[in-house]
Amino acid sequence: MQTIGKVYGIQWIKNQYLVPVLLVGLLGVSGCGSGGGEDDTARAEQPLTSSFTEVAGDSAQAEPVLVSLTQAQYDVAAIQLGQPVLRPLSTTLKVNGMLDVPAQQVVSVSIPFGGYIRQIRLEPGMRVQKGQTLVVLENPEYIQFQQDYLDTKAKLDYADLEFARQQELSRDNVNALKVFQQVRSNRQSLQAQLAGMAQRLALLRINPAKLSPGQLTRLVAIPSPVSGFVTKVPVNNGRFVNPADVVVEITNIDHMHVQLSIFEKDLSRIHTGQTVRFGVGGDSKPIHRGTIFLIGKSLSADRTVSVLAHPDAYADGFIPGGYVTAEVDIKTQPLPALPESAVVSFGGQTFIYVLEKKQTNPVSYAFRQIGVKTGVRENGYIAIMLPPGVDPQQTPVVVKGAYSLLSKLNNSEEE
Repeated sequence: MQTIGKVYGIQWIKNQYLVPVLLVGLLGVSGCGSGGGEDDTARAEQPLTSSFTEVAGDSAQAEPVLVSLTQAQYDVAAIQLGQPVLRPLSTTLKVNGMLDVPAQQVVSVSIPFGGYIRQIRLEPGMRVQKGQTLVVLENPEYIQFQQDYLDTKAKLDYADLEFARQQELSRDNVNALKVFQQVRSNRQSLQAQLAGMAQRLALLRINPAKLSPGQLTRLVAIPSPVSGFVTKVPVNNGRFVNPADVVVEITNIDHMHVQLSIFEKDLSRIHTGQTVRFGVGGDSKPIHRGTIFLIGKSLSADRTVSVLAHPDAYADGFIPGGYVTAEVDIKTQPLPALPESAVVSFGGQTFIYVLEKKQTNPVSYAFRQIGVKTGVRENGYIAIMLPPGVDPQQTPVVVKGAYSLLSKLNNSEEE
């Protein structure tokens, strides 16, 4: 038993000393593994100077992103400081639409009496003035119209003389009264016929007052009824056109309007007199302005209502049917805003820069990058929402030169 006790005693003693040895060994191995990572630990403790993950409201939780400039760099970047100011900016509703003209400004020119086209010199896009000759037509029937007018006029001249003679005779002779009444009736019929023929000639742009037997013509010139631009010319020389055929279509764009498509859910926010900013064609932003003057009263298949706006001014790029992107000013209110040059975007986020500190010897500037939320853009200014803890009245903000600071930050990152 003693032998056994001694054996177990020795073994217990060995185990008692073995545990600390093993712990020391493990710590030694761990120490060896961390000895080579001293630089990594130091790098991990360094502040982040190029993070773009900061958003509005996270300033207190993330390390500040700083960028430093010397006095020379400050001057080259042309940095200017300022503060956000309250500006009357409008909450906007973004909509789409097109340029259009009123129905009365689109004229389809047709001929009341058919004829052969003998002269037409029109191309789509040409500008025409009111009264300018559009097309010259030829038809033998035009001669017959003029001849009928002259014949009726001659008969009426004789009827006038006969009327005067019978009127004098009827004063003394009762039997002549019946003849006088017949002459008067015939004269009135001829007057009606002549007036109708004069109107028919007027449709052909032939002046009946200047018509004489020596001036009969088989050609008539059709003038433009309005000033505008030629949009369609579906005919050509030598073709016979019927009264129902359109010879040319003219559009007057002097009264063009913007037709916007407003969804039913947004209609309650629209009213006449609201300001609209819109862009057409290749406009990168809404550079034109207009005013809503009419709101439609019917819904289309896509649950939209047509709303019309008058442009404040017309531009050469305005073409009927052109696509329009527009912003309707819904509500105007004072909002804190900065010049657009003060706000930069990178990595899907928006930032401004504020002066963190200025050293005097040597002169240097430290700017802090702050993530902000942006709102309405109008007249070169943009509404911003600063994160908590940033006093807009006490914090100098870079209002000019922000892109230079962003470039400096990116260059430092790459190095």
